[in-house]
Amino acid sequence: KQWYQRRVRGYSGVIAGVVCLIIVSVLCTVSMICLVKCKIRLNETHSANLSYSDVVLLLLGRKWSVVLDLVITAFQFGAVVIYFVFVSENITPFLSKLDASTARLVWMGCVAPLYIGLSWIRSMKYVGAISLVAEIGIITGLVLASLIGCVQISEDTVPGLAFDIDLYPPWRTLPLMFGMAAFAFEGAGVVIPTESSMRKPQHFNKVLVFVLVCATCMYIAFGVLLYIAFGPQTGLSTGQITDNLEQFANHRTDRNFWVFIQTIVRFSLVLGIGMSVTVQLIVVLDIFEKELFKPGRLSENNAFWKENILRATITLIGLALAASGLSFGHMVSLTGAFSGTLMQFIFPCACYLRCFGEELSLAAKASVWLMALVGAVFGALATYVTLIEIFT
Repeated sequence: KQWYQRRVRGYSGVIAGVVCLIIVSVLCTVSMICLVKCKIRLNETHSANLSYSDVVLLLLGRKWSVVLDLVITAFQFGAVVIYFVFVSENITPFLSKLDASTARLVWMGCVAPLYIGLSWIRSMKYVGAISLVAEIGIITGLVLASLIGCVQISEDTVPGLAFDIDLYPPWRTLPLMFGMAAFAFEGAGVVIPTESSMRKPQHFNKVLVFVLVCATCMYIAFGVLLYIAFGPQTGLSTGQITDNLEQFANHRTDRNFWVFIQTIVRFSLVLGIGMSVTVQLIVVLDIFEKELFKPGRLSENNAFWKENILRATITLIGLALAASGLSFGHMVSLTGAFSGTLMQFIFPCACYLRCFGEELSLAAKASVWLMALVGAVFGALATYVTLIEIFT
C-alpha cells in the first residue's frame, strides 16, 4: 500500500494531498472504531469470534453479508493484481531489447511457476519467513529511496526539478487521490480480528489511533520528500519512484555507484512487494475455496488437486491482468475507490446506525451519515474518473 504516494504530483498538489490524506485517515479511524463498537455490542448476545461478515449478517441481513464478501474478495484480488503490476513494471526495464508487451509476457512466463507454487501454501504460519523477507525488502527500499531524494534536494542532481512543486492540484485529480488514500488506509477487513486477538482489548482505540497517526506521518513525509526532490517528473510514466531513481543515477558523475544503489532499491522493493503477494493470495484463495468446495457442492474425489488447479488458475488470471499493461496508479485508485470505500465507509456506517441508531443524538446521526456520504460521493467520483483515464 505504501507506494501509492508516487502519484502525488500527478494527482494532487502538496497542500491538497496532505489535507486529503489527513481527512481520509481520520475518517478511516472513526469508521473502524464504529465497526469494533458494533462487534462489542453484538458480543453481548452472540459468539465472541465474530468477523466483519458476521457483523454485517447480524445487523444488515444475509444479502448484504454476501455483498460484503464479494467486495472483500474484489479488494484482496485487486491488491494481488496491484502487487503483480508493481513487480512487472520494475522487472521489464531489464528486458529493454524487447517491446513492452513482449517483455511483460516473458516476465509472466518466468514468474508464473514461482507464484503458482506459492499459491499452494494453505497456512499463514508457513509464510512467516516470507513476510519477514518482504518487510526487510520494503524497508531497505524506502530508506535508500529517501536517501536519494535527500541528495537530489540538496544538490539538484537532475537540474530544475527540486522544489518545482505545485501547492494546489487540478481539482479533477482529487478523486483519484481519494481512491489511493482509501486503498492505503483500508483496515476494516482486519480490524475486528485484531481487536479480538488483543490481550487487553480495552486499549484497542488508543493503539489504533497511534498506528494510523504513524502511518499518516510516514505517507506524508515520504511522499512530500520525493515530490520536492523530483517535482513535476515524480513517477514519470509508470507512477513509480523507481523511474526517478534511474533518472537520478544517470545524471551523476559517479554514475556507477548510484546505478548500483538504485538497482538495490528496485530489487529490494520487487522482492518485498513480490513476496507480499503470497499473503494476499492466501486470503483470496481461501475465500474462493470455501465457496466452491462447500460440502455437497462439488465431488470430493481428488479435492486436493482440484483446489490446486483452482489456485493456479486464479494466480494466472492475476498475472495475466498485470501483464495486460494496467497502470499501477490507476489500479490502486480503482481498488481503493470502489472496494475500499465500500469496506471502509459505507458498511461500517450502515452497521453503526443500525446497531446504535436509537441511542444516537441527531448530531451524531448526522455525522455518521456525512461520513458515509463523503465516502460514497468521492468513491463514485474516483471510480468514474479512474475508469475514464484507463479507457481513454
